[in-house]
Amino acid sequence: MKRLKLLVCATILFVVAGVAGAQAAQKFTIGFQPYDTISYQAIVNMEKGLWKQYVPKGVEIVFEPALQGTIIANNMLADKAVAGYMSVMPATILASKVKEAEFKMVASLGMSEGTRCSVVMVRKDAPEFKSTEELARWMDGKIIAAPKGSASDQFMLAFFAKWNVKPKEYLNQSIEVIPAQFRAGNLDAAALWEPTMSRIADDVGEGLVRLVADGRTADNPDLGILIMRRDFIEKHPEVAKGYLRSELEAQRFLVDPKNQEEVIKMVAKHAKDIPLSVLWYSIYGHVPSNSENRVREWKNFYFGDRELANIKAVAPFLHSEKRIDIAELPDWVVDDSIAREVFKEAGHAPVLPDAALGNIIGGLPADVPAAFKGKQVTPVSPERGRSRRVAARPLILGSASVCRGTSSALLSSSVRLASYLCCPCPYGSQAPYGQGRLRLPQACFGRPGRTEEPSPIAQSCAFLV
Repeated sequence: MKRLKLLVCATILFVVAGVAGAQAAQKFTIGFQPYDTISYQAIVNMEKGLWKQYVPKGVEIVFEPALQGTIIANNMLADKAVAGYMSVMPATILASKVKEAEFKMVASLGMSEGTRCSVVMVRKDAPEFKSTEELARWMDGKIIAAPKGSASDQFMLAFFAKWNVKPKEYLNQSIEVIPAQFRAGNLDAAALWEPTMSRIADDVGEGLVRLVADGRTADNPDLGILIMRRDFIEKHPEVAKGYLRSELEAQRFLVDPKNQEEVIKMVAKHAKDIPLSVLWYSIYGHVPSNSENRVREWKNFYFGDRELANIKAVAPFLHSEKRIDIAELPDWVVDDSIAREVFKEAGHAPVLPDAALGNIIGGLPADVPAAFKGKQVTPVSPERGRSRRVAARPLILGSASVCRGTSSALLSSSVRLASYLCCPCPYGSQAPYGQGRLRLPQACFGRPGRTEEPSPIAQSCAFLV
């Protein structure tokens, strides 16, 4: 009888321990971009551990960095992440893949009139332009670049269309390649996002380029989107709601002026090798510095009229550019009901009618905190500017394009990209868009014979189409 009791107790303990272990092992991955201001609040959330206060016990949130929103979208499509921080363009492309998976846009990460990633930058020796028309005519016949599939790409396409710009070449280049190509004299103009933009511009950065036009010249605002897998929301509603509450508190912390220095010090842990002055200016600075509007960005958390109008306009535009297969997203994709519920339950009152958490008023270069000044800006190179190593993930590849001066190659889905170097050719070739799979816009190889884990640079060459 005594043995029977011991056996029963042991069985109960084993079951309880197994249940507890299963709960402790429940992890959810969220993709963020340490080199993008729309993810700065994700870093605040991570560094301060805000999510731990609001998600159920036994749940762990894993933050995985990426160089571009399209990389996060790839992971979400492959069910390797449940949520991600990205701009409205990659979010719309991802949400259009309804035959493969379903996604919901659940909250706004912040919005501007086009001062975060919708800015035309030109080489430092370009002429002084008296008007946008003059700029547009100068851009005719020039070599221009942007990371394809990004919000900067969306802006460039809109700018080309509105001002009838006919570039000699429009290249697909990553945020690490563009500065190097400006430095080598191979680019005339480009668009990319903060903080790399401020790092190479002439306000507080290296002075490699000048910022000459923003999103207002093409009616193209910037909008960041927190997007989640629909099956994650339905299977784990309390986790989704808890994370959104932590996102709300992270945004409130970031927008409070008294927290600016603390925010930037946290961001600097992940946006490696970017000077503190540049990180501060990337979100709290006035860009372009000669603009009359001092509002750098507004934080609404849920979707207001301005956010909804922007989301609605993007899908038809991308469809017209043959980037997505559908002209409109399904009605259920845009759903901020949980965000509104969280905001109400938190007891916060809207700061402004169309900016529930308030505005970020851009400061001038002279306003950079004294503690952040005086450090030299180190030129960007393809081996710098990384956060922690991105976990290796096999990429589903289509055919690689032919780099000028190299032979063509076909890559199978079993190939892992080399970590030594990505896109060693002149960064100009790009593969045609595929349908429903990932392609390499440029051939990415390392040293001959090396097939290793993909580096963040190599991953940035694969994007969703």
